[in-house]
Amino acid sequence: MMKKWESTFNNNHLRLMRVHIGLMIFYFIFFGLVAYFLSVLPNENSEPVGFLKNLMLIMVGYSPLFVLHLLLAIGAKKKLELSRKISEIVFAIMVLAFSIGTILSLLYFLPRTIWKSKES
Repeated sequence: MMKKWESTFNNNHLRLMRVHIGLMIFYFIFFGLVAYFLSVLPNENSEPVGFLKNLMLIMVGYSPLFVLHLLLAIGAKKKLELSRKISEIVFAIMVLAFSIGTILSLLYFLPRTIWKSKES
């Protein structure tokens, strides 16, 4: 059986769950915009490439990231220690990979991974 936290600090496990769900929504909107602009821009073959085709191609590549955030959100709701630790790793990668990720990870996401109260 996986280790769980018995007591939480400021319900951060629920906040962390919402962060992962919010990231899934953000990625969906971002990749939807990318698919839209790819379908609007002219291509070299002069073949019309539809929005839905672009969106499906992008979502196939995005699906592992979506599944990762989905599993981490479920694990955070269940207060699983493994979910908290993997969330820290994911947010550390976000710090290195994206400039906006640096700001979001340091100021918002990483504090949400603290589940244990300071008294325990």
